[in-house]
Amino acid sequence: MINVIKINLNQASSKAARLEQRREQGRWAAFAAVALILVTGFSYLIYENAQYGNIISEKESQIDQIKQQISDLQQEGRDLAKEDILAMAELADRRTLWAEKLNALGRLIPHDMAITHLTFKDRYLDISGVSRIYPDEREFNILEEFIARLENDAVFSADFTDITFSSLSRMTILKQNVVNFDIRATLDIPDPNAKKSKKGGRR
Repeated sequence: MINVIKINLNQASSKAARLEQRREQGRWAAFAAVALILVTGFSYLIYENAQYGNIISEKESQIDQIKQQISDLQQEGRDLAKEDILAMAELADRRTLWAEKLNALGRLIPHDMAITHLTFKDRYLDISGVSRIYPDEREFNILEEFIARLENDAVFSADFTDITFSSLSRMTILKQNVVNFDIRATLDIPDPNAKKSKKGGRR
């Protein structure tokens, strides 16, 4: 009787193929997660842009109403207080074209970065976002380059006195390094809180 020993030479190659397949699936999962973050960020930016556009339209309508009221009062021969005229003029002069700035912001965002949140309070525009970190990059360099883009753009940087990053944090999502960041842009207008404190001190 002849004993036959069967050796499966394909076993090692099949294991390597399965390992490579799992690695490929992991890479695609990481890519899908980053793509989802970017798409979500861009969708939110479009939504915020629409909201700011509505606010701008309302403010422009209010300004037109104020101008019309001034014209009506002038025709009626009524005297307006100097403070009222200056306040109305300041309101018209200080209005910021947010639609243009948001369009510029969308144009300046790199393809591997997404804005996740925008907040404007007092005179500060806070920009939150997430960006992919490549192996040969540092998170500080990514933010410095993005801030330089904002500062060098005439449309976005107009009316801002300072653009700096507030905070950043590095994290890993499905073996892909990303950085969450916050950037603050200071609008070139008087600080409303300073006026409130002065009024409170006079009391």
